[in-house]
Amino acid sequence: MRIEVNPEDYFQEYNRKTVDFGNGKVEIVAYHSPQLKYLGNNRSSALPAKKPVLSDQAQEERTRKQIYAIRRRIKWYALANDFRWFVTLTFDPEKLDSFNFDIAKKALLKWCRLMRDRYKRFDYLIIPELHKSGAVHFHGLLGDVSANFVEATHPRTGKPLIRHDRQVYNLADWEYGFTDCEQIESPEKAASYITKYVTTALLTNKEMYNKKRYFNSQGLHKPEVVYEMKNNEELNDFTPNFGVIATDGSGKNIIDTGIYNLEKHAETGELTQSNTDYLLIAKKQLPIQ
Repeated sequence: MRIEVNPEDYFQEYNRKTVDFGNGKVEIVAYHSPQLKYLGNNRSSALPAKKPVLSDQAQEERTRKQIYAIRRRIKWYALANDFRWFVTLTFDPEKLDSFNFDIAKKALLKWCRLMRDRYKRFDYLIIPELHKSGAVHFHGLLGDVSANFVEATHPRTGKPLIRHDRQVYNLADWEYGFTDCEQIESPEKAASYITKYVTTALLTNKEMYNKKRYFNSQGLHKPEVVYEMKNNEELNDFTPNFGVIATDGSGKNIIDTGIYNLEKHAETGELTQSNTDYLLIAKKQLPIQ
């Protein structure tokens, strides 16, 4: 396949992307064929570019890429920081109109500032979810804050509320309604779970036009991302936790794209792998024209 490239554009060729979360977790994405990373254009213009009119198909593709980009950003935040709690924050309709996103957002951010003032440090990563009714509530990851978490009880029996053999908590500091909180056992599962709330509906809902799709506290750690050309055969000792299988010209199956979740030794930099769960899928072949 031939790629048309504007000679005034800058690109970097790479076949490996390494995401170092700074806490011993490393994600390596290895590609069988080199990729191109766009670095920018050397032209400058004093006039703003005219916004193109997108077809329905182009808009759908644009939305898909936005979802992927936002999910990736959220996942990176989730894995690069030491979050302790997964929370769901809902509103009591007698206290606040949760059908108005702006009102709900202002209440949430006011509460986050209050929590920061009360506990000095308050790390958070929060995503809105729009109910089919139009009401909004929030899902989020909270840091190791000494907030007023209390053991939840069953509303009918009064016994401790246990879910999947784990105690559920309520956050008494949330003054606008109801909460459901669990302590995080697996950062990887929490990261995957929180990203699922970034949906097509969240990006295409007219009420969400030009509005933030997630909220995060200042000072969260960001991973270091490196793009480079490497000999990916050195990854053969590891199991791709996610892989896309394709067929090369000789009919041999190859890993077209492999994602490896690894651990990096703080002193030696040696890579090891403890999570060998994997999922392999076949690459979709383009129809012959």
